[in-house]
Amino acid sequence: MKERVVVLRLNQQQLELIDRTVQAGVAPDREALVRLALREYSDQRRKAVASKASNDE
Repeated sequence: MKERVVVLRLNQQQLELIDRTVQAGVAPDREALVRLALREYSDQRRKAVASKASNDE
């Protein structure tokens, strides 16, 4: 898969939430957490699109 650069602009509260989530052990660092979130979002969108397509048939 081709890699893409994603630039996030987060406020202080969002950064603190990310850091707390990393400290809780969900991911080893901020980058890994963002990658996980994007992967999960992509999977959910893919399923929603597939579901809508099958319902439209």
